[in-house]
Amino acid sequence: MIRLAFAKEAQKDAVCVSEGILGDGELGKPEGKKICFALNQKPFAGRVCRFYDKALLFDGYSVWFADAGEGWKPAKDFSMTFWIAPMGWSDHGDGLFSRYDAQAREGFYVRLQKHGRVEAGFGNGQECFSFSSINAHVKKGVWNAVTVVYWQEAGWCDLYVNKVLSNRKQFARHIQIKWPDRAAYLGKYVDCDRLFEESAAGCFYGLMGEVLLEEKALRREEVQKRDSVYPAGGAVERILPKREAFRGDVQRPAYHLIAPGKWMNEPHGPLYFGGWYHIFYQANPHAPIWDHIRWGHMVSRDMVHWEDLPWALEPEGDGPDPDGCWSGSSLVDREGKPWIFYTAGNNGCFPNQFVAAAEAETDKEGRLLVWRKHLKPVLLQTQGWLGEFRDPFVWMEGEEYFMLVGTGDGENGGGNAVLYRSPDLQSWQSHGFFLSYDYEKNPELGHVFELPVLLPLREESGSVFCHIFLLCACQIEGRAVETYAFLGKWEPEKRKFSPFHERALLLDLGGGIFTGPSGFVTPDGRTVVFSIAQGRRSGREEVYAGWAHNGGLPLELFIREGQLHMRPIREVYRLAKKRLLRLENVSLQEADQALSQFVGNLFWVRLTADAQSLFLETGDGAHKRTVFYDRHQGRAGVMDGTGRQLGTYRGSIDRVDIQNEPIRLEYFMDHSMIEAYWNEKKSVTARNYIDEKSRKIRLGGEVQRILELELWEMEPAYGPTTL
Repeated sequence: MIRLAFAKEAQKDAVCVSEGILGDGELGKPEGKKICFALNQKPFAGRVCRFYDKALLFDGYSVWFADAGEGWKPAKDFSMTFWIAPMGWSDHGDGLFSRYDAQAREGFYVRLQKHGRVEAGFGNGQECFSFSSINAHVKKGVWNAVTVVYWQEAGWCDLYVNKVLSNRKQFARHIQIKWPDRAAYLGKYVDCDRLFEESAAGCFYGLMGEVLLEEKALRREEVQKRDSVYPAGGAVERILPKREAFRGDVQRPAYHLIAPGKWMNEPHGPLYFGGWYHIFYQANPHAPIWDHIRWGHMVSRDMVHWEDLPWALEPEGDGPDPDGCWSGSSLVDREGKPWIFYTAGNNGCFPNQFVAAAEAETDKEGRLLVWRKHLKPVLLQTQGWLGEFRDPFVWMEGEEYFMLVGTGDGENGGGNAVLYRSPDLQSWQSHGFFLSYDYEKNPELGHVFELPVLLPLREESGSVFCHIFLLCACQIEGRAVETYAFLGKWEPEKRKFSPFHERALLLDLGGGIFTGPSGFVTPDGRTVVFSIAQGRRSGREEVYAGWAHNGGLPLELFIREGQLHMRPIREVYRLAKKRLLRLENVSLQEADQALSQFVGNLFWVRLTADAQSLFLETGDGAHKRTVFYDRHQGRAGVMDGTGRQLGTYRGSIDRVDIQNEPIRLEYFMDHSMIEAYWNEKKSVTARNYIDEKSRKIRLGGEVQRILELELWEMEPAYGPTTL
């Protein structure tokens, strides 16, 4: 018998080593002897080993154990039992135990599939056998007992879930499992063919209390009589990644919108209700990879200091969205009820994407902690490229509701959005494609539009001047995914949008880091846009870091002198902690010398210059990033350490014409994030990864005089109450 117990009192026995996953076969030591768990803390720099009473948290991507010894190779009949409390599942299957080689048809494994289905499999060197739970499945967020019983002489394998015989696999009598010359893995599925140890996929996410291997076949009554300190159905606490685990991470932003850990896609569905700003985001709490996506949820009083809330939407096996709750929008209806409209993923249907809805249960605090899904789809696809139908954007105008859904247009070959109208948010009438444009003149827009958004643009006086149609280009040949925009006249009574210009505009010239737009109108009438700031690291680096991607600064879009302008929302400046430097009417050399005295990772620079060109750079060598503006060309962008242009520039359509004005720059540095705003006309978003612990900013360019320069230290947006 081998019994492993992950008890809180054993925390003193948790040993961290710099190499190796588990030391020297410790996993297979027999009951009664000390077991020493050796976790690999490098390169998983942000991981925290977390014990909960009588269990260890397997975090879904970086905690597992491996044993290359001779243990865990039962000769004949055996039973293996796991006491687990899963926090979620993935699309790949999450290993409880595997000593398996799929290609060689050898070994044995037990893993969790989506929505609590348990799968077991084994091979005798000639044939593979597998089967899954039927009569009972594992439940999320509570304790479960999973027992697999292998009867070699009888020729069957039993699978019990919470003492219920869920399924039995029968095979020829006397078949003996052939054990591969591979390591045994606890908490990770490795098949030595498709999923390797280096992969982020296949890891169990949840609490594991005990694992028991017995070299005998348990009968049904023995399984059912077995008691445990982990009672089936007993609830466990909700566990989020701990933000404080990343405090030493010099790449992870501290005052930008960011998930508590793991994977974050675009923020979406901004909403104001009950005194709170709500923002949702595409999340995978399992691992820092795109997989089994749901809606994360945060609230804020100011759109800057965010507090984590429970998931708003999760995929459900018996719901409309078994394969994902993808992007969408939110609104408050005319009766004051908050709604979410989102893309439901169901790969059992074709098309596999449709619009679904959820209503909030309102509470006194206005935090909207519970959302009730409508079980039936709100809207099925009948137009556009079949299978490309997502990201509904819904808004109220007068007594009617409108919806845009992204897709592709077979007539011109490019992307588009379908416009719908409804009197009640229930029945929707199509009004065809929303945007009339020439795809041949806009090939960078791709063949599918994602995240279509329509918002009013006001002049600084407060009157509406026009509307802006935002989109995220998708399915593009040879170009970066970008956020584009058309300004135009929106006539709701005619269901018609008339763009003012033939070619789409770019808001940001950083080369595809600023993307994934969403937006809303604040209670005080500002048009505010959120975005995702794409990372620029490899998938492996993101997994080792424990997080991927973050939001950009919320932007206010407005019209000045008939032209689109943008600026960070005024609430961002509440994060200005301390002014480190102020200069007026100095030379470039004086300003650069004064600026060079300061190092750090959280800065805001405000600069006005009489100059023909201006640049700010940080980092060295391959990590150097130079954000620049050249008045001669009317060009803003970013370069790497070799001078290579990383930003986007399509010619005159992307010119930043400030005419005879001084160059005015706002520059925000938040660890690896850089955002630059040139005269409130264009932004440049860049990534700046470094090997050192802090950053320094340098100035350069063709500068006659620095008229004004301020350097501020910014404070993190996530204090002790939001960790």
